[in-house]
Amino acid sequence: MVSRTGFNIMARSKRLRECEITSLRQDPRSNSTESEFDTESDSEPSSEPDSQSQSQIQEQANVGYDEIVEIVDEQGNVRTKRGVTRAKDVWSLPGGEKIVVSCNKFGQPVKKSGGILGGWLGTVARKANLCPIHYPTWKKMPNSFKINIINLTRSKFSIPSKECVNAWILKSVSRKWKGYKYELKAKYKVNDQTEQQIASTVPNEIMPQQWIDLVRIWFSEKSELYSRIGKMARANVKTPHTTGSMSFARKRQEFEDENHREPSRIQFFASTHKQKDGNYINDTSKRLVEKCMTEVAKRSVSSESPDAIFQLENEVFGKLIGKEQYGRVRGYGLGPSPTQVFGPQAQFRFMDNAEQNSVELQSQMKTMQNNYESKLAEMQQNYDTKLAEMQQDFQSQLNQVASMLQIFARSSNNLGGVASQFPDFARSSDSGNAGENPAPDIWFT
Repeated sequence: MVSRTGFNIMARSKRLRECEITSLRQDPRSNSTESEFDTESDSEPSSEPDSQSQSQIQEQANVGYDEIVEIVDEQGNVRTKRGVTRAKDVWSLPGGEKIVVSCNKFGQPVKKSGGILGGWLGTVARKANLCPIHYPTWKKMPNSFKINIINLTRSKFSIPSKECVNAWILKSVSRKWKGYKYELKAKYKVNDQTEQQIASTVPNEIMPQQWIDLVRIWFSEKSELYSRIGKMARANVKTPHTTGSMSFARKRQEFEDENHREPSRIQFFASTHKQKDGNYINDTSKRLVEKCMTEVAKRSVSSESPDAIFQLENEVFGKLIGKEQYGRVRGYGLGPSPTQVFGPQAQFRFMDNAEQNSVELQSQMKTMQNNYESKLAEMQQNYDTKLAEMQQDFQSQLNQVASMLQIFARSSNNLGGVASQFPDFARSSDSGNAGENPAPDIWFT
C-alpha cells in the first residue's frame, strides 16, 4: 500500500518502530480519519484524545526524501542532511547541534523540519519524567514541566525566539499528551475489569504511582462524563480531512511554495478534503465547496482584482461554515487567532457582530415584553369580564332571594288575617288539647 507521499506504508511503520516510543495497539473503536471541519469547531490533524490512533498523534518525522534538513552547531556551522530523519536521531544529536526549523508568520513550524519537530514532540509527550500522565488535564500540569519542555525543545531545535512559537510547542505537546493517555485507556481499560485490577497491571514504561492515579481518574464520574461528551462531539463531525498526519501549516506552506500565493479558505478546504483520485471525501464537503463557489459567483464581478476575489471567498466561507471557536480559525491549525489571520479589522468585525447580536437580543427582549404585556392585558380583561359576570349572577341571586322573602312575608300576613276572623274557634281548638299540648296564646308574632 502506498501513502499520499508515494512511500510504502509498511516501510514507514518499520521506521516508526525504531523511535524511542513504546508502541501500543490501536483502539478498534477509534476512527482513523480526523476531522478539520464540523458544524461548530475544528481540530488539528494530530489531536483529539477520543478520536485518533498513534500514527495521528505523532506527526511523521520522515516526510519526503527530497527535502534537505539543516543542522547547526554551537559555532554556527551548518551542515545539511537529506533523507529520513527519525525521532531517535533527534535524541542522539551530538551536544550543541540543533535542527534548523522554519516557521511561518504565525509561528507554526513548516516544511520537513517542522514535521521532524512535530514527531519528536510526540516522543516527549510519552516520557513520564517530562509529561507525567497522572494529571487530569494539561492545565493542571505544573508550569515547571512546561518550561522544561520549551528549554529541552530549544536545545534540540533552532527555532525563532518568539512567544507564539513557545505557545505552539506547548499546544502541540498538550494534544499529543492527551492522545497518548487515550491510547492507554483504549488498551488497558477493559469493561469487565475493576479499577483495582487495572491499577495492579502497570505497563513497563510508566511509573507505578502515575499509573495508579491515572486509572483512578478513568473511573471518576467526571472522566466518564467527558468521555461521553467527546464521543458525541466526534459523532457530529461532518467533514473529515484527508491530510493525514501532515499539519495544516505544512500543507498550507506546500500550497504557497507550489503556487506562489496564499490559498483562499475555500481553496484550502477543497484541497484538504479531497482523496488521491480528486474526489471529495464525502458529499457534505462537496456541497459546502459548491455552495461557497456559487455564492462567490453571485456576488463577484468580472472586473474585480484577484485580491478582491480572495477576500470575497474568505468572507463567504466564513459565513457558510459557521461560528468559529474562540481564538481559533478553521483551516489554520494550532496557534493563529482571528486577529492574526484577518488583521485588526477582525476584532472590529467581531465587535460589530457582538453589537448586532446585542441589538437583536434587545429586540427579542422587547418582543417578549410586548407579548407579556399583551397577554397580561388579555388576562386582566378576561378577569374583569368574568368578575362582572359573577357579580351579575350574584346580584340576580340576591334579587331572587329578596323576591322569595317578600312572597313569604305576604303569605304570613294573609295567614294572620284569617286567624283574627275566627278567634273562638282557635281558642276552643286549643282548649281541647290543653291537657296534652297547650297551644300558645298567639299563633303568629
